[in-house]
Amino acid sequence: MLTLHGTNLTNVKERNRALALRLISTGQSVSRANLARSMHLTKTTLGNIVSDLIANDIIREYTHSSSEADSSLGRKPIILDLSPNSPLIAGMLIKRGLLSVILADLKGRIITQEDYRYDSLDTDTLIETLLKLLDKLRKGQSRRVAAIGISSVGPVDTKTQKLTIPANFWGICDLAVPEILSQRTGLPAYIIHDSSAGALAEKIYGSQTRSNNLFYLHIMNGIGAGYIFQGNIYDGDFGQTGELGHTSINFAGPPCSCGNRGCLDLYANVENMNRHIRELRNIYKGPTLLAPNQDSYSWGDIIAAASAMDFLAMAALDEFCGYLAYGVRNAIHLLDICHIIVGYDSPVESTVVEDTLATKLNSGLMPNTRHAVEIVKSSFGGQAPLIGSIAVVTDKIFNGELTLF
Repeated sequence: MLTLHGTNLTNVKERNRALALRLISTGQSVSRANLARSMHLTKTTLGNIVSDLIANDIIREYTHSSSEADSSLGRKPIILDLSPNSPLIAGMLIKRGLLSVILADLKGRIITQEDYRYDSLDTDTLIETLLKLLDKLRKGQSRRVAAIGISSVGPVDTKTQKLTIPANFWGICDLAVPEILSQRTGLPAYIIHDSSAGALAEKIYGSQTRSNNLFYLHIMNGIGAGYIFQGNIYDGDFGQTGELGHTSINFAGPPCSCGNRGCLDLYANVENMNRHIRELRNIYKGPTLLAPNQDSYSWGDIIAAASAMDFLAMAALDEFCGYLAYGVRNAIHLLDICHIIVGYDSPVESTVVEDTLATKLNSGLMPNTRHAVEIVKSSFGGQAPLIGSIAVVTDKIFNGELTLF
């Protein structure tokens, strides 16, 4: 139960209403009795909250017919779930080469989506494309849109709500994307680093979350990380966490565009995986699933081949995870987190990346002082940052910071 101090009855009611909505939205479905028990509220108090949510067409009551226990007594249980007319959240993903806009409900379920692929971008094109995609989606929906969440390539300053200075992003910098979109649409808007968005998606909607502390590792055009501490997203003083790829694993290494030397991103990348494959081809003449006349393979190609135990692909992945383990191990020794969720695009369901990383990582942790680190695949594959664009808004709704009324 939420314990509130120094707040008036209206605030208490709003917080309880937000908590009820969170439990309904993130549960499979709940009854009034279960909700009252979870929130430690009387049936009368809970009834008032539920009535408000129903009156505003945010939730509805349904008759559930699949419970054998209740049907044997001649009763069909009544459950609470989102209304088909409940508000939607607009989610936006800004990444190199792709802009995605979705409309999703409070359960994080994508209702509709539009994508825009590009080779170059400027500030005006970025804003106008996001607005155009959103307008197209809204025209096809009768449900109202409550707010906009933006998951973006970093670094992002969540305190000033700006996209700051992303590397290799066509000179776009210091851009107050939420403020501009809010002015143009009249909707509240919020921005978050894509790695933090992935962590938030796992916290609120993921099936892998079993701890109040988790480390979300994002492999996509670089190495990012998002952190959940004591059940809350950790954004640092300026919201610029997540740049794991720009931590050094070799102080005498080559210079990085960020100003550091020997950054993880310079070692754990697809270009180096391809270099390793080319080198091995000079000495390995055995069979391989990788097309023989190609000089370069995508991340998906290599992971698919490694999943089938291809020697060249496995060797490249082994080296990649070896580098990755150095950076992740540093973070683990600092943060003491033993639950890691890995997100990336993959054409296969295999856990070869997670298994290889776990072997590398656990073999190098300090003995007798730490538990083995559990590494699992994201519930959303490479889509966690996109779902996180919804989660950044629903997190505020479920915490009572943003109201739907």
